[in-house]
Amino acid sequence: MLKLVTIRFSKILIVDDTEIFREKTKKILGDAKIGSKYYFAKDGKEAISQYIAHRPHVVIMDIVMPNLDGVKASQAIIKFDPNAKIIVVSTKDNQETINAVIKSGFAKDYVFKPCDTSAIIMAVSKILSVKKKVEITT
Repeated sequence: MLKLVTIRFSKILIVDDTEIFREKTKKILGDAKIGSKYYFAKDGKEAISQYIAHRPHVVIMDIVMPNLDGVKASQAIIKFDPNAKIIVVSTKDNQETINAVIKSGFAKDYVFKPCDTSAIIMAVSKILSVKKKVEITT
C-alpha cells in the first residue's frame, strides 16, 4: 500500500559508535520537527538488523565503527533494499572514503564531523524532500 509520508512522520535510523552523537542527532532532528520514530545502532551489524526490522526512510551512517564499518553496512543495506536512502557521516580525514561511497551509489549524501546542526537538517530534508511516497509495511 502506498501512502504519503511527510518529513515529520519519517522513520530515521542513526548509526554511530558513540551514544552522544546518536542522541545529539536525534535532538537536532526532533527540534527541527524531522522524524517521529528514531532507531539506533552502534555498529554496522546492528545497522543492518535495525534496517531490516524497521525499514527507515533515511539512515545516517558513520563510516568508522567497530565490528562492521559503515561502508560495508551501507553495501549490505543497499543489497537488501536498492532504494535505501543513506547519508554517511565522518571526519574530513576520511574524505577519500566518503567520495568513494557516494560515487559507488551506496550513499546519497554526506556530512562531516563535527556536525553542524544545519548540515544534518539540510542533508536529511533533502533526502526526504517535503513529501514522499513510501510503501507501508506491517
